[in-house]
Amino acid sequence: MKEMRRNAKDRGAPSGMTRANGDQTREKIINAAEILFGNQSFDTVSLRDITNAAGVTLALASYHFKTKENLFSAIVARRAEILNRIRRDRLSALDAAGKVTLEALLDAFMHPLFEQMQGEDEGWKAYLLLLAKLGTDDRWLSYIQENFDETANLFIARLKLLLPDMAEEDLLRGFSFILVLMLQTVSKNRRVDALSEGRFSGVDLDTSYRLLLRFCLAGLEALKA
Repeated sequence: MKEMRRNAKDRGAPSGMTRANGDQTREKIINAAEILFGNQSFDTVSLRDITNAAGVTLALASYHFKTKENLFSAIVARRAEILNRIRRDRLSALDAAGKVTLEALLDAFMHPLFEQMQGEDEGWKAYLLLLAKLGTDDRWLSYIQENFDETANLFIARLKLLLPDMAEEDLLRGFSFILVLMLQTVSKNRRVDALSEGRFSGVDLDTSYRLLLRFCLAGLEALKA
């Protein structure tokens, strides 16, 4: 234990920090920041807001992440890895079953987000709200590219096989439309509430997803013409 503390101190860690409690502190900071960024925005949340919510000192946040931008990047990357794995696993299952239809492919790509939003994990809900912000603002395009494009390109490659006669530009624009619609819908956007004077709600994700999938499928089919 003394050796672990000495090694941590040599790396500039606060006195008394070990690898184990350092990792725990790092996760506490990420968890708190994820909730705040998801429910507010990058610009409105300060590092002090985050450390207050996490119950740690500002010095610890600075030690682990240096800047708010580095912390934000770590938040985006953490669950992106999980989401990408789920999508790839579902694509592999479709391949193994020989059931790679256009509808099944879109469902494998989009539905994992809705499952997480409808779960009990508040961190996932905040993360998906954060993704909805990132996906509609070119300011964060590099974060999306770095964390999601590799897996997205696997699905695009399958789309090209299923839609061999579609021009590449049409396919990529169509896929981009789907991304925006998916993120707006999973964030429980309430515009439909206002348009329907409260008779229908964006919070109803089961209905929203069923219609989203049909809409996206029809949109891609229409682009074949």
